[in-house]
Amino acid sequence: MRDRARHIGIIATLAVAALAFSGAHAGRAGGTAAMAAAAPELSVAVPAEVKERGKLAVGVKCDYPPFGFIDESGKNAGYGIDIVRRMAFYAFGNPDAVELQCVTGSNRVPYLTTKKIDLIVATMNYTPERAKIITFSEPYFESGVKLLVPKSSTITSERQLAGKSVITINGTTSSIWFTTCMPDVHQMLFKETSEALSALLQGRGPAFAQDDTLLANLAAKNPNLKVVGTAQASSPWGMGVRLGDTAMADWVNASLREMQKEDFFWTDFRKWVSDKSLQDQFSEFVPRPGHDLHYPKGSVMTCK
Repeated sequence: MRDRARHIGIIATLAVAALAFSGAHAGRAGGTAAMAAAAPELSVAVPAEVKERGKLAVGVKCDYPPFGFIDESGKNAGYGIDIVRRMAFYAFGNPDAVELQCVTGSNRVPYLTTKKIDLIVATMNYTPERAKIITFSEPYFESGVKLLVPKSSTITSERQLAGKSVITINGTTSSIWFTTCMPDVHQMLFKETSEALSALLQGRGPAFAQDDTLLANLAAKNPNLKVVGTAQASSPWGMGVRLGDTAMADWVNASLREMQKEDFFWTDFRKWVSDKSLQDQFSEFVPRPGHDLHYPKGSVMTCK
């Protein structure tokens, strides 16, 4: 069992480092410097429909640095974006053979099921409930839900919100956790992170609940805010594939295993985070050679 408190401390420092470092590296198209001269031959071929189209259509986050965001030049950037481009390299020998669609917590699954995209790579925590609607890939990161509150707030835990309100993003793990574990809390639901953050800054709600990774980043950019609470619904992130699409799921997992073998996840985090003191600590939160991430058994919506 990982030490979640240490995980959050690392993430908070990581967010500060990423703010300065990502801008200098955002112009690198999908980590192409790390691309080999020729794509490796995976054990599973890319599905014929995708191969014929000549590009991979993927739903990604565009407001979640350093995992998926729009950089200063107006281009998609981040850890998740680099992973997608690596997959396009495996499929087509070209990391730019991608069609990136910005998605939110509420529309990412509908975009997938209606075939607007082939794949979700959008900071999506695994839950058994979601696994009934889509197929999850093998995991590629891990996070949990905490609270973002004003520095002056006396709130230190989710339980202090009983009978009050909380700001959440529709369709996210945080919203599901409050619905399941604290149904008496009124959720102020938004579609975008920017909307939720504005509501918090305007005092429209006492706290904003979301993945700890994003909240640490927001707190780093907003000195009047802080992250509090105990990580809830801790679970690895997975990619989403249409339920029953075994050809796509097998190819996605083969791609992820190849990246793990190459230590691409670790290399790409070092691209975004230059602080040497963080790198060794952070390596345990991504898949590496000889180090796998695993989805929890049973429900992740533990009401602790």
